[in-house]
Amino acid sequence: MKSILFFTFFVISLQSSFSQNTRTFGKGNIKGVSVNASSNTTNGIKTLLSTGYMPNPKASSRFLSQATLGPKLSEIQALQNLGIEPWLNQQFAMNPSFNLQAYVQGLHQNMVDSLNLQNPAGNYTLDNVFIDDWAFDVAWFQANMHANDRLRWKVSLALSEIFVTSRISAFDGNPYALASYYDMLNKNAFGNYRSLIDSITYHPAMSVYLTYINNHATDTTGGKHVFPDENYAREIMQLFSIGLYELNTNGTEKKDGSDKSIPTYDNDDIANLAKVFTGLSWSNSRYLGENAIDKWSYTKRLKFFPVDSSEKYTKLWKKPIDWRIVNGHEPGIKTFLNQTVISRPVQQGEQDIQDALNIIFNHPNVGPFISRRLIQHLVSSNPSPEFIERVAKIFNNNGSNVRGDLKAVVRAILLDPEARDCCGEKENTAYGHLREPFLRYMNLVNGLELSNQSGIYRNVMVDLYNRLEQKPLYSPSVFNFYQPGYVPDGPIQEAGKVGPEFQMLNSLSFSNYMNGLHKWLISNDPVEFWGMFSNETYKPDQDPKFDISADFVLSKNNRIREFLDKYNLILAQGRINQENMAIIENVLLSMPLTIDVNGVPDPTLADRRLRMGIFLIMISPDYLINR
Repeated sequence: MKSILFFTFFVISLQSSFSQNTRTFGKGNIKGVSVNASSNTTNGIKTLLSTGYMPNPKASSRFLSQATLGPKLSEIQALQNLGIEPWLNQQFAMNPSFNLQAYVQGLHQNMVDSLNLQNPAGNYTLDNVFIDDWAFDVAWFQANMHANDRLRWKVSLALSEIFVTSRISAFDGNPYALASYYDMLNKNAFGNYRSLIDSITYHPAMSVYLTYINNHATDTTGGKHVFPDENYAREIMQLFSIGLYELNTNGTEKKDGSDKSIPTYDNDDIANLAKVFTGLSWSNSRYLGENAIDKWSYTKRLKFFPVDSSEKYTKLWKKPIDWRIVNGHEPGIKTFLNQTVISRPVQQGEQDIQDALNIIFNHPNVGPFISRRLIQHLVSSNPSPEFIERVAKIFNNNGSNVRGDLKAVVRAILLDPEARDCCGEKENTAYGHLREPFLRYMNLVNGLELSNQSGIYRNVMVDLYNRLEQKPLYSPSVFNFYQPGYVPDGPIQEAGKVGPEFQMLNSLSFSNYMNGLHKWLISNDPVEFWGMFSNETYKPDQDPKFDISADFVLSKNNRIREFLDKYNLILAQGRINQENMAIIENVLLSMPLTIDVNGVPDPTLADRRLRMGIFLIMISPDYLINR
């Protein structure tokens, strides 16, 4: 062992003998190296990691591209002075800043008030005036134009694509269902995974989407063959917690004696777990089996019904006699994942649900499974086994013997050497991930700091979805917009890697993205403003535009590279290579620009030139792959 003493008062100890081979350490390469600081703390290792130093502009932008829905220049500059870990501490200390359900209700009330002004005799109320799901999109966009808890919204978007519920096949256009579900994700984003899966299980949006609302116990009386719905039982295991195969802590699959992957569950496990999720209905239901009473039913925690008294309720209204009451919740023992939910009286059956969630929560797969999913959304599609293992160990124990601490998990992901240090072997075609179409849009909105006079943004995002086929809570299936294990043809497949977001990429989808980018940026039409009711007066102060006039001075030939460097930093984290930058610069220089006697560029020509520069940055390969 050899020790090297630096005058900065720390010691680097190489934990292996010297050989003829050259060994490089630092820049994230810390294997076999320990650093003891002069203060006798254990934080000396940070001197070999980028987290040990104040980030430069590119490192700040890169971090914020992972931790937010797109950085702003002011945020990049602030992070350089603050540092990454203090920024994380600030973000984790913030409470949820925006209530989507309350905002949807406010929009709804505005509609009601307007209708009553037009027709006082109409007696319009929230209960008799319909509001469509575009109100959720308006609320979501409004929140993201003002929210300071930027990390929470990035993590919540990731959670919404892991614990998927979607309006495409459910909710009848009810924006309250969507807003309530997303508020729940925001609330739990930095909480505990156990609390998260409890809140998801008891949320009406999930119960309707995966069809276990009013789930009955098995009924084989009188020749019947009625069994509990198995949708949620299957998906909570496959997609929300443990996956299909047993995993090592580093996320690799365990193998049996024949070198085959070991399934985590089978059909019997699904059937038994389905029996657990029986007896749940709307909070304001009178009996198991009743339909949603009103839109508010979607916003309240499900209620447990041990027995099914629907027949009693309907028949007693006609004839006052006793009717057979069948079980709502499945009685008896349920065994799944090689563990047993003990038999209780059916009236105590709600404890079965808690026991089952505990069994899932404590399964050894959950740490590596959830860690991989979150890493894929925040940092890279192909995290190394070592990266996954480091994060999974934090999931298993946050350092204070707490399992499932999502705040600690998110912190571990964003501070991991593989996330922060992008040098050496990680500079390869499989590192990072393709930016999702919707994130590209939000990157543009944030990077160009979209604003208006009123601070009210009524973006219904209908045309945006038609172009991108993506926006929050609009997944085509429970498998999300793309599957985490998707493998595109070509070099990624040949390398044995995955490229999940590439499942959304083809010639048509990319053409639609470019056409959308032209609309939002070149035509300066970035949001889709709708009136809430007929004959509503257009409100230009709620219809924002991108204003880049402050950059017109950079449109001059001798300053155009300065402009490109600025937006390369903001939008692409400085990753567009010199060859591509030169191509973009030559295109812009070929565009006409006149300058008056005072040296001021023509505003129309300057605006056109600069917008084209941003357009070309945002369609470049170096931008599209976020590393």
